[in-house]
Amino acid sequence: MQQTQTHQATVNLAPLFNPEEGKTVISPLGNETGFWAGAPTVLFDEKDETFYLYYRLRNPRGLGENERGFEVRIASSKDGENFTDVWSVHKRELDSSSIERSALVKVNDDLYRLYISYVDPADNRWRIDVVEAKTPSSFQVENRKKVLTARDLPQSEGVKDPYIVKHEDKYYMYFVYAKGLKTAASEEMHQTGDVHNTGLAVAPTGLAISEDGIDFKWVDTVIPVSDAGWDQYQSRLTTIIPTQHGYTVLWDGSVGVEQNYEEKVAQAVTFDLRTFAKLNVEGPVLETATGKAVRYVDAIVHEGAVWYYYEYTREDGAHELRLCKVKI
Repeated sequence: MQQTQTHQATVNLAPLFNPEEGKTVISPLGNETGFWAGAPTVLFDEKDETFYLYYRLRNPRGLGENERGFEVRIASSKDGENFTDVWSVHKRELDSSSIERSALVKVNDDLYRLYISYVDPADNRWRIDVVEAKTPSSFQVENRKKVLTARDLPQSEGVKDPYIVKHEDKYYMYFVYAKGLKTAASEEMHQTGDVHNTGLAVAPTGLAISEDGIDFKWVDTVIPVSDAGWDQYQSRLTTIIPTQHGYTVLWDGSVGVEQNYEEKVAQAVTFDLRTFAKLNVEGPVLETATGKAVRYVDAIVHEGAVWYYYEYTREDGAHELRLCKVKI
């Protein structure tokens, strides 16, 4: 484990990975810019010794109901490398213009939850709902319940990309929220249903906590965007990895709207899951060999290694979902 010093303590950082060494586990549907497979959430179910991988498919704009984040899927695997789809939902089933990263969580042997983020057709703002099922292959989105919307936060124009941690019998939900710039009119931000691609709002990471995993209360911004620099547009937490002392955190940063789809990875640390210290203020620590995006990293510790699942921009401009294992 790499060590780093903060004002609080010394933390052993989880080892980083080389994005170029990753194995493709999910490919996009096309071989050019705008085709994506990514935004993963990975879960290893010890009961049935099965990996479950949530991911999102995107096609270029202009393809009607099959554009943007048009479908999300859950796939299963016994080895964590070769996956078979077991569930999917199309955005039309939510009457939405797009679905994004969601959090797949096992509550107990008879209950799984999917915290799904999508554009609310009522106001074109991103929101987070939850749907429950007995297995990862049996979610019924028509039974979803509201978890968090923009109205539940101060100065928010939308909430998306949840990441859930169970800690001390409470559920910690991290998510990015759209914080509108003072010069922007609210209606102008939501004409396209994609506020994060307008340049009219920045995207820090917020935290909400719940006793039951359903009723969440806003706590605070935990990973803010910087006043200037490479991460002044977005600071999105994507995964938390427990280490011997504290936690290693990976987050996506971007300098402006021009990098909205091409974010890059940086590190942070936390000791209490409430206060975070960014470690990379000068620039990202992970990107492709050609300077493109490595983003939406999720990780689990399994068989003496950290298994990193991440979205990677290929040379042809398409995004694929990769896996890279790093021994601890």
